[in-house]
Amino acid sequence: MSEFTNRAAYLKGLADGMKLDTEKNEGKLLSEIIDFLCDISAEIEAIDDEQGFIADQLDELEEEVELIGDEVFEDYDDEDYDDEFQITCEACGEDIIVTTEDLMDGEILCPTCGETIEFDFDCDCDCEDCDCEDCE
Repeated sequence: MSEFTNRAAYLKGLADGMKLDTEKNEGKLLSEIIDFLCDISAEIEAIDDEQGFIADQLDELEEEVELIGDEVFEDYDDEDYDDEFQITCEACGEDIIVTTEDLMDGEILCPTCGETIEFDFDCDCDCEDCDCEDCE
């Protein structure tokens, strides 16, 4: 039993021991207040039990999610991961997979035709929006 339930039961015992006259207004009021306190304490105890149950379930769910995450991302390492992009070699038309590191190097050799593919991210024009033919 919770502390609230114990205290409500104690008050009910006191009232019963005092043999309150429930025919008088004061006795009726005190009796109803004590009954109300007993009901509230029972409800609080039920809510507390339910909250404990939900907390236990959340803990179990958290453990399951952690296990799933460990399985899914077991071999994942941020430092070793490169984004991959597909480009088309202009010389032979072959699709090539390049990484961010390849792009940062500025050029690669096409594995099919051996042509050098350069990556230039700097715009040499004077336009502000880069909507000119030189930039497309």
